[in-house]
Amino acid sequence: MEDFRRARVRSRGFDGYRFARTHGRGVVGFVVGFALREGVVPVAVEPPEAVAYVFVEPAGSALHRELVSRASSPVRRLVRASADLDMPYAMLKDGPVVALRHRSMRAVPPELFPLVASDFFLMSYRPFWTSGFLERIRRPRRRSR
Repeated sequence: MEDFRRARVRSRGFDGYRFARTHGRGVVGFVVGFALREGVVPVAVEPPEAVAYVFVEPAGSALHRELVSRASSPVRRLVRASADLDMPYAMLKDGPVVALRHRSMRAVPPELFPLVASDFFLMSYRPFWTSGFLERIRRPRRRSR
């Protein structure tokens, strides 16, 4: 993660961290944190909700197509590996958020909240390594001319 720019993301609806890398005119990375209200992620949530997602900006760009749309793209590999590990990320192809995993923390007792949230975030990171996702976005594929 030392190769990613880290930024705290704090608003009325979300509290977490964004890890990003610039690729030409695009940005790719991931976000981990808590959705504190509806509408801050592109799926229905029951706040407070632990959330981890991958983003590629801008949506529809050449970088987005390379990292998301191809059959063996890094995002597709991540989604496949996460399902194999029984920690599934949902694939969202159309917008800047391209893969997302979430868990409602509403019913978790306050004394267990830090442990359950920590476990969620650690387990959410594991498919990044097993799929080779981080390595693939650190060194994007070079096209031969």
